[in-house]
Amino acid sequence: MPEDRENPADLDIGVIYTYEDQFMEPLLSSLARSGDGISMRLILVDNASKSSAHPWKSVIPRTTVVRNGQRLGYAANLNRILEHASAPYVLLMNSDIHFDPEEQCLAKMVQFMNRTPDCGVAGCRLYHADHSYAFPARRFQTLKTIAARRLGLTGADDVLARYFYQDRDHNESFECDWLSGCFLLVRRCAVEKIGRLDVSFKKYFEDVDLCLRLALAGWKVMCNGETYCYHLEQRGSRRLLSRDAWLHLMSYIRWLRKWGFAPDRRLGGEHASRRVA
Repeated sequence: MPEDRENPADLDIGVIYTYEDQFMEPLLSSLARSGDGISMRLILVDNASKSSAHPWKSVIPRTTVVRNGQRLGYAANLNRILEHASAPYVLLMNSDIHFDPEEQCLAKMVQFMNRTPDCGVAGCRLYHADHSYAFPARRFQTLKTIAARRLGLTGADDVLARYFYQDRDHNESFECDWLSGCFLLVRRCAVEKIGRLDVSFKKYFEDVDLCLRLALAGWKVMCNGETYCYHLEQRGSRRLLSRDAWLHLMSYIRWLRKWGFAPDRRLGGEHASRRVA
C-alpha cells in the first residue's frame, strides 16, 4: 500500500494464515499489547485458506492482508511478507507463537536492534507451553547432530549441548550460527542486500541458510537474552517415518550441496569478526 511506504511503521510483523484458527487469537491479541512505544503493522498472508484471514484483520488497527492465489511453501510465504514490508525491521514468525504483554517483547527487540546496528537478524529467548527452554540459538548441524536428534543416540549429550549452546546463560545476548525460524527479527536493509529466502528449501533449513548468508555479508546473527516469548512447537519432523522428517532430510541434502559439511569455515572460524564494513 502506498501509504505504508510513505509512513512506515517501526516494525512490520509477518504472519502466515492457512487454517491455524486455534493459534490466531492468542498470537494477535498478545502481540498487539507487546509493543508499547513503537508503531507496528501486521502483514497477514492468507495462504489460499479455505476460509479467509480477513476476520483477523480487526485485531491490529494497521493490517495489510496479502492473499495468495495458490498455496505456497514457508520460504515463499516469508518472501511475500518481505515483499510488502516497509519498516526498518520485519518480524518473521510462526503462528504458534504468543507473548506475555507485561514483558513487552516486541518493544525490547526493536530497542535491541536500534542499539546493535550491525545485527542483521535477532531472536529472543523461547519457552514451550510448559515453560521449558526451547533453545532458539543453534550451531550449524553436523552429521552427528542430525543422527543424535533423529535417532536418539545414546552418549550424544555433549553433541546436543554444543549444538544448542547450552554453555551460554539464557539471559545472555550473544552471536550464534543460526536462530530458529519460528521467530526471526530481520533488518530489512540487510535482507535486501543479500536477497530473500531461498525457496529451493521446501521446508526446513531456509532459516539456517538466511542466517549464514547474512553472516557472510558481515552482519551479526544474535540471540537477545533480554526478553522472551512462547512457542507452542509442533515439530512434526521428530517422527522418523513422517513426511516432515523426509522433508527435513531433503533440505539437509540441499544444504550440504549448497554449503558443504563445514560452512563455518567460510566465516573464518566461530570467533571471527562479522561486523559490517
